[in-house]
Amino acid sequence: MENAATKPGATASQADTGFRAVNPHCLARIVELSETHQVVASDDIHDDRGNKLWAKGSPVSRDLRDKLLRRSLAQPLESSLSVERGATMESIVVDALAHIDENAVLSAVAGSNRARGLLRDMQKLVLPGPVKLLLTSARENKQATYSHGLATMIICAGLASRLELSDHDANMLTLAALVHDIGEMYINPEYLDTSKHLSPANWKYVASHPCVGHAFIGEFTSFPSVVAACVLHHHERLDGSGYPFQLGGKAIERLSAILAVADSVSAIAMRGGSGLRIRLEVALRIVPEEFDRSAASVINHALQGLPAETYDAGRGGCLGRIVPILHQLTSTTVAAEALVAATSSSVVNATGRYVLSVLGNIEKSLRATGVFETIHLAAIESDANIMGEICLIVREISWRLRNMARNVHLRIEQTGNPEEMKSVGGLIALLDPAAQAAD
Repeated sequence: MENAATKPGATASQADTGFRAVNPHCLARIVELSETHQVVASDDIHDDRGNKLWAKGSPVSRDLRDKLLRRSLAQPLESSLSVERGATMESIVVDALAHIDENAVLSAVAGSNRARGLLRDMQKLVLPGPVKLLLTSARENKQATYSHGLATMIICAGLASRLELSDHDANMLTLAALVHDIGEMYINPEYLDTSKHLSPANWKYVASHPCVGHAFIGEFTSFPSVVAACVLHHHERLDGSGYPFQLGGKAIERLSAILAVADSVSAIAMRGGSGLRIRLEVALRIVPEEFDRSAASVINHALQGLPAETYDAGRGGCLGRIVPILHQLTSTTVAAEALVAATSSSVVNATGRYVLSVLGNIEKSLRATGVFETIHLAAIESDANIMGEICLIVREISWRLRNMARNVHLRIEQTGNPEEMKSVGGLIALLDPAAQAAD
């Protein structure tokens, strides 16, 4: 069972109890780190009854894991451990600057002197012990997660420079970028496996990581509240299609909206592969209402210096997937309209209207791409550029429909009403046909 700090909607106050119940996934990562680094108890570790479980100075081992998982602690484990040769802001900045020189996207966005200067200024920061512990664990055993955090920090520095943010806002944004995914350290790694299609019911654990990160910042650091807010909202979208709260518009502070752009760009940039520039451009423009326009514009302008190589669509039959996507949009719209008309539940009604609003943005964006008009033109199949872009559009729309299914489940689950969940089951199945198979 996930502890209180991992539940969707968790807040910093819930961490008062949540972080004292040892999270098995975070503990497993700490134990794994102890196999290559000296991780020791910086204080005596007691359970909530005052029993001493581990002496100060004793190294972490698998024996400690077995003891801790059976008890609630007097103080959170993360604040009672220290790691030797751990990550520091000096080492993190060195790694970040190396990433700029190695990655064309990062160089294009954050190669300026001011962006590099903003990163170097971060070296003055002393990391709190729990942050150092978990970042070191990520650096040593979750390299992709660590690199993603660095890349997001780099892109934020570039955006801060090009958007001419104040030094204070730039520092807050860059710091938030470094720790924005720290909540993932508390999530079952099986749920973080991107090769698996998670059902909405299981995806809720992944969707909780911004809440966990927010709680972590409040519990273990003295970082300003704007940093915690950025961590909490980095997956929200301006059109309300994000998570965990489906906030939109002015409910999302600007720095959080900028971090959302950087996080999305970083995920694609670090994945690599063919047609990187077009993949980034499509992701940022497919639904323009999602992202902060000034930040997206900066990214698009920076990308102009990259080669405009074709995205390799392979032999996936993208044209054959367009008509089903259009049918899926139509049938989902009809179902959402019927749900709004028939329900007496204000929660279900609001959820149906939410789906209709997001679907409207998607359909408007699809029409702007010209996909509706080109599906009858067999000649485009021989045009690699057009085919590549169509494949990307289909993939992006499919992902957004799946994400909407997850958000519908999140919204209704919070009410705890099984009848309301049953009433939206058909809508979820239309948005994500594979959801039932994944359950």
